[in-house]
Amino acid sequence: MECRKNRVVMYDRTVDLLRTIHQNQTSSSDKTIATKQVQRCCIFLSDMFHCETAIDHDMAVDGKRPPNRMSPNDENDARIRRVAAFYARHLHGTNVRVVLLTDDAASRKLATAARDSSEPTYRALSVRSWATELESQTPGLNLMDWVAQFESSSAGTSLSANGGERKDLFPAHLDASNLSRGIASGSYFRGTLRRSSADEAIVTIRQGNDRVAVTIPTDSDNNRALNGDVVAIALNSLDQWINTGLPTSVAAKNEDSSQGAAIASDTAEPSAAEIENTSETIDAAGKTLRPTGRVVGILKRNFTNQSGSIYSSMLRKENKDTLSEKETIAAEHEREHNDGSCTCVFFPVDKKLPPILMRTTQRDRLIGQRIIVAIDSWPTNSPYPLGHYVRTIGPVGSKDVETEVLLSEHDIPHEPFPAAVLACLPPENYKIDIENSPGREDLRHLPVLSIDPPGCKDIDDALHCLRLPNGNFEIGVHIADVGHYVKAGCAMDLEAANRSTSTYLVNKRIDMLPSLLTTDLCSLKGNVDRYAFSVLWEVTPEAEIINVDFKKTIIHSIAALTYQQAQSMIDQPDDPKDVKACAVKGLAALARKLRQRRIDAGALTLASPEVKFVLDSESLNPTDVQAYALLEANSVVEEFMLFANVTVSKRILRQYPTLSVLRRHPAPNRAMFDSLISKAESQGLKLDIDDSKRLADSLNAAEVESDPYVNKLLRILSTRCMSPAQYFCSGEFRPSEWHHYGLAAPVYTHFTSPIRRYADVCVHRLLAAAVGVAPLPQHLSSKSYMHELCANMNRRHRAAQLAGRASVQLHTLIFFAGDGARAEDAYVLDVTTEESSKPSCRIIVPRYGIESKVSIGIEADDPKLHRFPAEHKLTYGDGKIAKTLHVFQKVRVRIWVREFEDHQRELVVDLVSPQFVKDSEELPTAKRNASESSAKQSRNEKKKQKR
Repeated sequence: MECRKNRVVMYDRTVDLLRTIHQNQTSSSDKTIATKQVQRCCIFLSDMFHCETAIDHDMAVDGKRPPNRMSPNDENDARIRRVAAFYARHLHGTNVRVVLLTDDAASRKLATAARDSSEPTYRALSVRSWATELESQTPGLNLMDWVAQFESSSAGTSLSANGGERKDLFPAHLDASNLSRGIASGSYFRGTLRRSSADEAIVTIRQGNDRVAVTIPTDSDNNRALNGDVVAIALNSLDQWINTGLPTSVAAKNEDSSQGAAIASDTAEPSAAEIENTSETIDAAGKTLRPTGRVVGILKRNFTNQSGSIYSSMLRKENKDTLSEKETIAAEHEREHNDGSCTCVFFPVDKKLPPILMRTTQRDRLIGQRIIVAIDSWPTNSPYPLGHYVRTIGPVGSKDVETEVLLSEHDIPHEPFPAAVLACLPPENYKIDIENSPGREDLRHLPVLSIDPPGCKDIDDALHCLRLPNGNFEIGVHIADVGHYVKAGCAMDLEAANRSTSTYLVNKRIDMLPSLLTTDLCSLKGNVDRYAFSVLWEVTPEAEIINVDFKKTIIHSIAALTYQQAQSMIDQPDDPKDVKACAVKGLAALARKLRQRRIDAGALTLASPEVKFVLDSESLNPTDVQAYALLEANSVVEEFMLFANVTVSKRILRQYPTLSVLRRHPAPNRAMFDSLISKAESQGLKLDIDDSKRLADSLNAAEVESDPYVNKLLRILSTRCMSPAQYFCSGEFRPSEWHHYGLAAPVYTHFTSPIRRYADVCVHRLLAAAVGVAPLPQHLSSKSYMHELCANMNRRHRAAQLAGRASVQLHTLIFFAGDGARAEDAYVLDVTTEESSKPSCRIIVPRYGIESKVSIGIEADDPKLHRFPAEHKLTYGDGKIAKTLHVFQKVRVRIWVREFEDHQRELVVDLVSPQFVKDSEELPTAKRNASESSAKQSRNEKKKQKR
C-alpha cells in the first residue's frame, strides 16, 4: 500500500481497514445477529531502511544500474517492486500469493523484466486485471465499474476513429522538480485556476504585494486543468495579451443568448477576477492589456465527485440523424469492449467541467439516471478526463434527486455535520444565565421585538425603540451573538468558514451552522432570553446620530412579528398603552427619515424578478406562484440593518484599517449600460448614469403612464448592468475603491446575519476586538488569510444564489408539468435585428419570473420582414396590416414543458400575440397542449436538421 504525498489521513484509514474487519453473521441456531471481529495479520515494512529492500543509488535496481539518479516517482516504484520481491521470497512455499497492483504500465513491465527464474516471483497486474480475475472467481461480484482509470487505453480512448493509436492532443505537464525550479526562478507562477463559466478561466498570481488575474484563453492553454486545480502557468508574450480597456466581465454581462427558458437573473454575472478580488488588466506599453498565460503543470488536482448523466447514441434505434449535441459527442467516443463493458460519455451538470469518459458494465441501467462519477485522470491523448462510476442518485426528473444534483452542481456542502463539529455544540439543555455571563449588559427590560417573514426560524436580528426624556430616541439593533458559541479555530468555525453561507432552496434550507444554534440557541425567538451583540444609538427625531455604543448583551424579545403583523401596527391609530405598536411605529417613523437620507445621497431603488412558490403541505410540490409583496414593514427592517452595517463598518475600520472585512459595489462601466440606454431612448425614456444619484433620478422619471410595469422593468435591467457586490479585505483596495455604489455608502459591511453568513461572524470578532470585549483571533491578523477567506465567501455566496435560482427553475418545471401549458403576459427585453439572424426576441414573464428567447416563426430572408436596429424593432407585412415587435412591448406567450428521451425536460415559451404566422390551433387544455406542442416542435427540429 502506497500513500501518496505522505497523506496521514489516508494512511490511518488504510491501516484501520487492514487491521480489523467487522462482519455481521447470522447464527443458524437462534436466528440472532451477532457481530464477529475478524483480525488480519498485517506487517508494516520500513522498506527505506530494511537491508533487503533499501535502494542504494550506486547499486543496480531491478537488475539494472541506473545511468542517472532516478526521479522520486521512479525511485518509489522501484522500492515497491523490491518489497514485492521480498515478500515473494519469504512467503515461498506457503499458500499466499504475492500480487503487485499498479496502474503504471512501465512499472509492470519492469517488474516482469526483473524476474529471475531461480527465485520465487510475484505477479504485477493492473487493478482492472485483478478485478476481472476476482469477478471470474466469484460470480455476481461486480467490481469493474469502481476501477479508476489512469490510462486512455483503459477507457478505450487511445484509439482514433480509424482504429489507429490516438496522438497526443495536449502537451505533457512538466514534472514537479522542473516546476519547483521554474516557480522559484520566476519563470512560472503558482495559482488556483478558477472558472466562472465554461468559457472563462483565470489564474490569480502574485506580483509583489499585488494580485493579478491571468486569463487562460484556449483549451490548449488550459492543458487539462480543471476548476480548482492548483497549477503552474507561464505568461504568454506581450503580443498575445488581450488589448482592451474593458474587463472580461463586460462580455460575461451580455444578455444570455441561450435558447431555453430559464429563471431571470438578478444581476450581471461576475467574472472570476471580480469574485477573487483581483485586477485583470495591466497598463503596459501605453495600453491597457489583459495578461494571458498557459498551464505548464498541475501542482494539486481538484478531482471531486461529480453528478450528472450519461448519454448514448447506441441505444437510438431510429432518428440517428437528429442526435443532440451531447449524443453526438457520445457517438464519437463510445466504445464497446471485449469484456462486456463499454466506454460511455458522462456529462456533469456543472457547466464549468468537460464531459468525462467512464467505463461501465451497466450502461443500459444507468441511462435516464442521475449518477455520481469520480474523476481519475486526464491523459495527454484523451480529449476528455477519465473517471469511474461511484453510485446512482436516482431517476432523472425526480424532485429529490434533482435537488441533490443542483447542490452538487454548485458545490454546496450539504452533508450532515461531522462528529467533530457537533462536539463543539453546547448541551441541548443549555440555559442562558445572566449570572454566568460576565461582561454582558442586561437589556431584558427593553421592548425588543423581531420582524421576519412567516415561518422564519433562524431569526438573526431584533429591534427596539424608546422615547427618551430629552425628546430623542434610543434605537437598538440586536444581533444574535453567534461568536459566543462558535469559538475561533474550532471544528465548527472551520466548517462554517468553508460553507460561508446558508443556502435557501424552494423546499429546504442548507444551514451554515448546526440547527441547535440556527433555530434555537442563536435564534432571537420571542419570550426567551438570548445572547446578543447590540448596537445602541441615541438619535434625534430627524434620525441624526447623537451617540452610538456597541455592547455584548442579554435580551428578551417580547414578540416575534411577521411583516404583515408589523404592518398592521404601523397602520393602526396611536395607542400609548400598546408597547409593541409604539415601538414599531417609532421605528417606522425613523426608518422613513433614514431612507430619504440614503435616496438623497444617491442610493438606488432597484427591482428583482423574484417570485415565491406556494407549496403543498404534504408533497412540497408547488401549487401556485406569487410575487413578493413588499410592505413598509419590510423597509423598516431593511433600513435599520443598513444603518447598523454602515455604523459597524466605520467602527472596525478605525481600529483595523487594513484588516476589516467590507463589502464593495463598484460603479458600473458605461459600456454595460449602452444597450439599455439605447433601448430606453427608442421608447422616449432617458437614463443618466453619470453617478448613482442621476441614475436614481432618471429611473424615477422614466414612467410610462399606460403601463407602470415598464418602470420596474427598467430597474430590473439596470440591476443586470451592474456586477454584484463582493466581500474584500480593506487592506487590498484603496479607500476610494471601498465605495458601495448601489447604497451610496462610502463604506459598508455585513454584521446583521451571523447565523447564515460567515462574513458577519468575522465582523463580530473584529468589532468585539475593536471595542475591547475580546481579543482578535490571530488568523484574522493575516492579510493573506483574509484575502483567501473573502474570495471563498464570494464564491460560496454566488454559488448559493445560483443554487437557489436552480431550485426555482426545478419547481417551475414541476409546476408547469403538472398544470400544463399556460398563456401569460410578457414583456420584450430585446429584439434580434441583425440582418443575417433569424428574427426572435427575448421576453420576461413577470408572473413567474421566467426569461426566454422566443422565435417569431419567420425566416431571415423573408421579404416582408423589415428591421430597425436603432429603434430595436421588427415589422412584418406592409401597410396597415404590418405586425410590429419592439423592445418593452407587452406581448402574450404560452409556457409549457417539453419532454425529451430519457425523461429530460425543459421549459418552452412560444409567442402567441402578436401572431406573425397564422396558426389555426387554439390553446388546448394543459396536458394535451403540451403533448401536441412537443410533437410539433420535434417535427420542426427534424425538418431543420434535414435542411
